[in-house]
Amino acid sequence: MRRWMRPAALALAVLAGAGTTGFTATPAPPAESAPPPAATLDPDLAAQVDALARAALTAGATGAVVGISDPVRGSYLQAYGTADTAGTPMTTDVHYRIASVTKTFTAQAVLRLADQGRLSLDDPLEEYVPDIPHGDEITVRHLLGMRGGVYSFVRDEEFMARYVADPLLPGWSPYDVLEIIRAHADEATPPGQATVYSDSEYVLLGLVIERVTGRSAQQYTTSVIEDLGLQEASYPTTAALPEPYTHGYMNTDSELTPADPAAEEPRDVTLSNPEVPSTAGAVISTVPDMIRYAEQLASGTGLAPETARLRQEWTPLTSTGLRVQYGLGVLQLGNWVGHNGSIFGYSDMVGHLPEEETSVVVMVNAADAEAVPAMALWSGIVTLLYPDSLPTW
Repeated sequence: MRRWMRPAALALAVLAGAGTTGFTATPAPPAESAPPPAATLDPDLAAQVDALARAALTAGATGAVVGISDPVRGSYLQAYGTADTAGTPMTTDVHYRIASVTKTFTAQAVLRLADQGRLSLDDPLEEYVPDIPHGDEITVRHLLGMRGGVYSFVRDEEFMARYVADPLLPGWSPYDVLEIIRAHADEATPPGQATVYSDSEYVLLGLVIERVTGRSAQQYTTSVIEDLGLQEASYPTTAALPEPYTHGYMNTDSELTPADPAAEEPRDVTLSNPEVPSTAGAVISTVPDMIRYAEQLASGTGLAPETARLRQEWTPLTSTGLRVQYGLGVLQLGNWVGHNGSIFGYSDMVGHLPEEETSVVVMVNAADAEAVPAMALWSGIVTLLYPDSLPTW
């Protein structure tokens, strides 16, 4: 199955707005109070991290950025390789598409609306988006937890062929996703039976946000990002990325688009239409911003305490091997809390280890929206520094 994130592949890689709230939320600290991590990691450990990062520059990836924030071992922020095939050095402040990490912001937006009393997590989807299979049974909570049973539109072969041919996909909108969902009604399942990753469920949540707020999902999600003090994160309205940015490439070992043997360089897929992933994967950021965000995500910053607790009531995404679970728009990978993502040209992992108060963020500038190349690097770093943090079932 194709998706902005693949939990099964993830496990294998590791093993290899307006209104009063009526509550006191955990406030976001001012951005200036949480500077990017300094290069203070022990030199021997840093050298081992460097070796892992350099080894990750394969299969079309020209560069990577690694960020580590650890109050005991020290912090580290380093760029590797180049930002493009022309040889421009990679820098630590480059913007990139965070792919499915976007879902954490979409969930934050919905949960904030719930805290404000503007919607209930038990509201049926039918109240906001009509004519979705099982829409009268699916709740907002089901969608947040990947338990809605909704057909994931990225599995549709006709859609994927069009998207691969032209990532700009002119004229696309989330309403095209609805048509795909309805066309595959026989592949929907009743909600609440299993936790199954579906990008469609987060596109639907974007439409819920719009119906509740009267604003575009892009506008409302932007307000959530701003409230968290993330100055480099943005929800784009065009195919462009803010400067500076790294180019993104299709990984050359992709089964989705096999590399042309005659091509001298990997396919550049930097420019893509943000309306395609929309609230399932459109946001752009930087590694330093995501280091700051990792702790906010794990601690429930900006949410009522009970909502933050509810967000981390986990259900299994895997049953054997590495323990991978899903909450409400947040992933638990072993003992780590965060999310990963893969989209044309970019893969990443944002993780926080609460018991160590540690964050590790990795970006690699190659992906195909299915494989998550950044996971091998992230897991290598985590296994090196925190070997007991990735328990299995």
